[in-house]
Amino acid sequence: MRVAWGIMGDSRGHLTRALALLPELSGHEFLFLGGGCVAELRGQGMRVHDLPMPGTALSGGRVRGGATAVNFLRAVLDAPRTLGRLRRVLEDFRPDLAVTDYEFFLPRAARTLGLPCLSLDHQHVLTKCRLTPPPGQALNRLATTAAVRLLFSRASRYVVSSFFRPPPLGPDTEVLGPLLRPDARALSPRPGGHVLAYLRTGLPPALARALASTGREVRVHGLGKRPDAGPLRFLAGERAAFLDDLAGCRYVLCNAGHNLLSEALFLGKPVLALPSAMFYEQYVNAWHLRESGRGDFFVDPERAPEALAAFEAGLERFEAAGRAGIEPGNARAVEILTGFAA
Repeated sequence: MRVAWGIMGDSRGHLTRALALLPELSGHEFLFLGGGCVAELRGQGMRVHDLPMPGTALSGGRVRGGATAVNFLRAVLDAPRTLGRLRRVLEDFRPDLAVTDYEFFLPRAARTLGLPCLSLDHQHVLTKCRLTPPPGQALNRLATTAAVRLLFSRASRYVVSSFFRPPPLGPDTEVLGPLLRPDARALSPRPGGHVLAYLRTGLPPALARALASTGREVRVHGLGKRPDAGPLRFLAGERAAFLDDLAGCRYVLCNAGHNLLSEALFLGKPVLALPSAMFYEQYVNAWHLRESGRGDFFVDPERAPEALAAFEAGLERFEAAGRAGIEPGNARAVEILTGFAA
């Protein structure tokens, strides 16, 4: 089976889903398409074709609205030439199937070539599933769902990977558990006292002070190696060290990105989430984390002392709710991919 796989490379979450499935799809031939972190696959001996990336621009932990708009405008203005080049690449590769993880160009090229295209991501939980919108965030919700529908919904079929399992809206969609990489699925949780903190949007001063006052060691990943600040240890962020800290932590503090939430909940670790204000998907994830009873969230970093105190008081309740873990969707995803190609 030959698979053309498009990946939005503006964050590692989209790439992680591909990395979760590749070991279970050995023997097949892949062509990966995208920008940003997708280029890392070349280092693993994979064939990669670069594509423009109309992704979200971040700086200092904040979304750069102007730069994000420029990224998208450039990609759209150059779309005819990009699609022409991409069609020639696909005609040369002769794939049996296209897979898109929130990638803009591949589904459009696949349609013109009559190539079936499978969407495999988490973002379509917002538009392809029956969700009761969490309170607030109305403008953010409308803008996000409009973008998902208008820009990233050209596939033939949709597979939604999610730690919460809302019913699909139609027969073109299936919902399965999160896709976890083999190194995460191989972990065994163990008791520990430290906090694992991973905040892509940075560590606000009020939150840093609140963490320092908990009396726990806090292992901060994702912000690079820095001098320790009291009980806060800033680590380089190697994958193996991160997973070891995850397996042995008492709880996780993170933004509400789907992949880390899924890895933590798979291990039964309680999570306190701080969703980024600009990402409606993170707010939905955080809301369902709270609904599951396995964690909680807060949205204002200035309220960190109260949020942390309440979370620590409820730790035993969160741990009890999470002991069953969650079931990964890897095996079902492989079934769908191979069956859809056939």
